[in-house]
Parts: sequence; structure tokens; C-alpha cells
Amino acid sequence: MTNAIGLSLPIAVGLALAAMPIVMLSVLLVSARPVRVSCAFVGGWVCGLVAAGAVVLTVVDVIAFTTEPTWWVGALKLTLGIALVVIAVRKWRARPRAGEEVTLPRWMAAARTMTAGPALRLGFLLAAASPKNLALVAAGATVIADATPRVHEQVVALLVFAVVASLGVAAPVAVRIAFPDRAERVLGATGEWMTRHNAAIMAAVLLALGVVLIGNGAATL
Repeated sequence: MTNAIGLSLPIAVGLALAAMPIVMLSVLLVSARPVRVSCAFVGGWVCGLVAAGAVVLTVVDVIAFTTEPTWWVGALKLTLGIALVVIAVRKWRARPRAGEEVTLPRWMAAARTMTAGPALRLGFLLAAASPKNLALVAAGATVIADATPRVHEQVVALLVFAVVASLGVAAPVAVRIAFPDRAERVLGATGEWMTRHNAAIMAAVLLALGVVLIGNGAATL
């Protein structure tokens, strides 16, 4: 189990860093809505990660149970690594240039009027249905399934993965609760900085994770 957690942890940290637009949305929710709305969003995000990871684990376990040898695990890691590199290149090319004004997407700006129910559903969908996030969750779940065949160990490792991958999304809520008087100023400055630099940071993180997965997958083929 410790091996599964250790191998999947870098991907979880990468997901936490690569989810900067989601963190920006969380900042908006914390700044504009009651804390319960932000908590609902974070809860939906965690549930989405766990649900998507559980589906991938189940599929990988079923295929591994009926297929020998398990060369396809290496092929899957290689494919996911290439996908992350492609996404990284697209993010880098789409980054705002110097002096270019950065505006929030309409769906993110709508967070200012969002209630708990829609926030919960949005968090779930962003975690489980976003191609970038889904690719990272699939990579983490595949690494976990490859590291241990024991279901209970896979479940624990997946829960740890989801918690670590949610640290960035949950951080604004924690700041709001811990420092209610200073949260608006701190989160406002943080949100502005992330809006400007999130594409470049996401590209770097995705590229690094993609290269690691490509190397790992090629080594096991």
C-alpha cells in the first residue's frame, strides 16, 4: 500500500498544481458566496476524483485479472503520458502574452451567484469529466492498480490520492475559515496572480508528469 501511495503521490501533487483554474473558481466562491457553498464545491470535487479513480481501478483490475501478461499497463501509461504532453503544449501556446488582458470565462464568473447544489455538481463534473483532470486521475489510478492487486490497499491509496489532489482546491476555504478578516485581500491577490500565470504553470506541471509517465510506460513494455 505504501508503494502505491508513494508512486501515485507525485501525480496527485501534479493534479493539485494543474488544477489552478479550479482553485481560481474556489477563490471566487469563497470571496462571493457563503462558506457552505465553497465546501459543497470542494466536496463535489473530491467525490468526482474518487468516482473517476474507482472506475479506472475497476477497469484495470478486471483487465489484469483476465489478461496475461500485463504489458498493456505500460502502454496505458505511455498513452496517458503522451496525452499530458499534448495538453501541456496546447496550454503553453494558449498562454496570455505580455500586456494581454486576461478575463475569466463566463462559467467561472457565474460562481459569484452560485448556490450549494450547483456548486456541488460543478465540482464533481470538473473533477470527473474535464479531459485534463481525468487523464491525471486515470494515470494515478493506473499506477495504484499496477503497484498493488489488493482492493483494500487500492481504496486507501485512492483516497489519499484524492485528498492530496484536493489540497489546492480546499486551500481557499481553509484560509477563509482560519483568517476571516484578511481572507478577502489575500485571496484576491492570489486569484489575480493565478489568473495571469496559470497557463504557464499548468503547462510545466503537465509536461513534467507526461514525461515521467512516458518513461515509466516505455520501461515496462
